Formats: sequence, structure tokens, C-alpha cells
Amino acid sequence: MNTREEQRRIPAVAMLTIVVVAAGAAAIAIAAAHRLVINEHAWLVMAALALLIAPVSTIKIPGVKADIVLGDVVTFTCAALFGPSAAVIAAVVDGAVTSLRLTKSPGKYFYNVAVCAVSMAAAAASTRFAFPLFGQVGQAGSGVALASLEQLGAIALFTFIYFIVSTILVAGHIAVSKRIGLLKLWRENFLWSSISYIAGGAAAFTATLLVGRIGFFVVPVVIAVMAFAFAFYRTYFAKVELANERVESIEKLNYNVIETLAASIGAMTSSVSMNLRRVDALALEFGRVAGCSDEELKALRVAALLHDVGNIVVPHQILEKPGSLSSEEYDLVKQHVKVGAAMVQAINFPYPVADIIRHHHERFDGCGYPGRLKGDQIPLPGRILAIVDCYDALTTDRPYRSRLTRENALSVMHENSGKMFDPMLLDKFLAIVGSADDEALKAQSEAVIVAELRTEIISQIRSFQAA
Repeated sequence: MNTREEQRRIPAVAMLTIVVVAAGAAAIAIAAAHRLVINEHAWLVMAALALLIAPVSTIKIPGVKADIVLGDVVTFTCAALFGPSAAVIAAVVDGAVTSLRLTKSPGKYFYNVAVCAVSMAAAAASTRFAFPLFGQVGQAGSGVALASLEQLGAIALFTFIYFIVSTILVAGHIAVSKRIGLLKLWRENFLWSSISYIAGGAAAFTATLLVGRIGFFVVPVVIAVMAFAFAFYRTYFAKVELANERVESIEKLNYNVIETLAASIGAMTSSVSMNLRRVDALALEFGRVAGCSDEELKALRVAALLHDVGNIVVPHQILEKPGSLSSEEYDLVKQHVKVGAAMVQAINFPYPVADIIRHHHERFDGCGYPGRLKGDQIPLPGRILAIVDCYDALTTDRPYRSRLTRENALSVMHENSGKMFDPMLLDKFLAIVGSADDEALKAQSEAVIVAELRTEIISQIRSFQAA
């Protein structure tokens, strides 16, 4: 709260909260007033089910950013059977109980509950406007209901509106609070949640068909069957999640092994400082911004650690030569990409690490090595690593020069835009390098054990050479 930006941001969050909570309160008041004048109480069963199910109603789907929420099944079914007012109350009951587990902040709690009320009111009322018979199936003595295809269309419309309104309101609060783009946040973190809403809509459609043909008493039976299926899949997905966590643990272990071996080999070839974690962290963040796939990001992380492992064939005195290299010496240095790629190729990684290492010294203008590739012929991760590796080299002490400041290093790189580097990628790198490098340097400072190992190896080599 010491900056003007924070002072502007807080009122924006507060204003959004006030508007949504006020709208939610109005929706609840209108729904309650409407229910009071209707001599129909079967909907209370749905509200009671929402209350009972809410505390344990979420299943996390492993591998995607989505949950299956049984509470949605109940509230959506309530909307299809009894209309907007009953559905708003059921949604508020579900949201009030569920939000107790999600936040301890009173402001966020009331915002979440209000989102439930506003989303349900908007979806149910809009659907009732488009389909006047929507929500009449469970009304005592109504004697009217939508045809099956119309009911399907109505519930599809209801589900879509509810999904859009609820996710946009939640994403909007986060976007305003953290000063991030709403559309990107919604696409990356909320789009997958459509699975839950689609499941709720399908269940609601099934329930309305059964009630129309058999009677309202079938609803508790349907909910019970769904609850049983819910419990089964919750247990199943929990086991899948545990298996995924074990895989992630093994991947982390493999990464640590690679980092240790890379640092050890680097210590044997040169005493020049190696910032493996810095290069890894920068490459990973830059790769995300540049649009790399998950497989490319995994390959990029490993390549960031092993990109100079081929230096093991370059004589020590060349790597630490304080002056300029002769053409013969430079030719020897250039062999490290081929050797490194061949070493990595033998490991047979499940993603293209060797290609990144082989081409991370190519130039955008086609004057690099070893293949003299040009422009988009160079793999995207290779172009990314070329930028990160150069930046790290310029800002690190070398035998032939002292490190440059960040500003001077970026100025040198900007002069080579379109020559050494992909100009579009370099612009993206320049936009993020400030904050990304601060985090990368922090990660590097935490690599204490690897740094100590490297220091010990260098010390032992020097002792042996002195003897």
C-alpha cells in the first residue's frame, strides 16, 4: 500500500466486491420473496441435499485444471425442476458451505456466495425468458413441461450462461487483485472447469426426464446413485493423483541428478562460474512466454543444464584463455555442440533435448554453427536457449572480460537483433528479463549443495595439478 498503483488497485477490488455482493443480495432477496408466495415445498429437498453434499462435493481431475462438483448437479437439477428462485437459494446454500473451506477472508467469502447467487439468477432467469416452461417440471400441479429436445436446449443454455458468469466473476476478482490479464487468466485456469458444468447440466437433464416420466420421488434415488459414482471416482482419481505425484517426484530426482552431473563435468572442464539454475529458470520462464509446449519446456530445462556438457572435449587452456582464440582454437570450441548433442542423444530422453543442444549456437541470420540454420529453421527452444545462454555469459565473469551490467548486456543483445537472435523472441525476452532474472538469481543462490560440490571438485583438480 505504499505505491500509487496499490492505492488505485484496492478501490477497484473493493468496488467489484461491493457491486457483486449487492447484486447477490438482491438476487437472494427476490428469490426468497418469490418462494414465500408459492405454496410449494418440494424444492426444499434440493436445498437440503445441497447443504448435505457441499462439504464433500469436489473431485479434482488429475492432469487438468478442473474439478467435478456434485453440488453443481444438485443446484442445476433444482433450477431445471423448480425454476430460478428455488435454484438461487439452493446455490447460495451450496456456496455458503463450500466457501467456508476455500477462504477465511470475510470479503472473499461473501463475494463467493454472491457469485453463486448472481450466476444462478442470471442463468436461470435468462433461460426462463428464452424457454418460459423451464423450471416447471417439479412444480406441483403445473401439468406442463418442455419437450425433451427443448429441455435439452434449455439446460444447455442455462449451463453455458452459468459457466460464463461464474467463472468470469471469479477470474475478474483475481485479475483485478493481481493486475493480470483477465482473458489469459480465464483461458489458462478456468476454461477446463467447463467439464464440471457440463456434467452438472447432463445430470440435470437426466433428472428432469425421469421426474417427468416417473415422478419427483425419483430425484433422491438419482442423487444417491450419483453420490455413489462420485465416491468411486473420487477414490479412483485420488489414486491417479498419487501416481502422478510419484512421477513428478521421480522427474525432480532425475533433474537433480542431471544438474549435479552437469555441474561436476563443468567443474572438470573449467573453473569459470556456471549458473545452471539461473539458466534453467530463465529458459523455463522465457519458454512459457514464448509459447513452448509442455514437452518443449521439459526438453528446454534439461538442455539448459546440459547445453555445454560437450566442453569436456575442449582443452582446459582454451576454455580459460584470457585472450582471443585462434581460428583453430575456435574450431575446437565449436565441436562442443556436436559432442554434447551426441552424449545427450545416447541417453535417449523422451523429448528433443539433443536438437536444442546441437542448435543453440545457430544464428538467426544463418551464420552460426554447426548447421548454419537460418530463421525458423532453428528449433524454437534452440532460439530461446541461444538468447538465455548469451545473456548469462555476458553478465558473468569470463577469463577474457569482466561481467557486464544487465543494461549493458541487453544493449549488446539488442544490437544483434535479427543477426544473432530472433527479433520477436528477443523483444519478449527484453520485456520479462528484469523480473525473471531476479527470480533466476534467487534460484541460483539456493543451489548451495551443487555450488559446494563444484568448488570441491575444482579444489581437488588444482591440488592434483600442483602435485
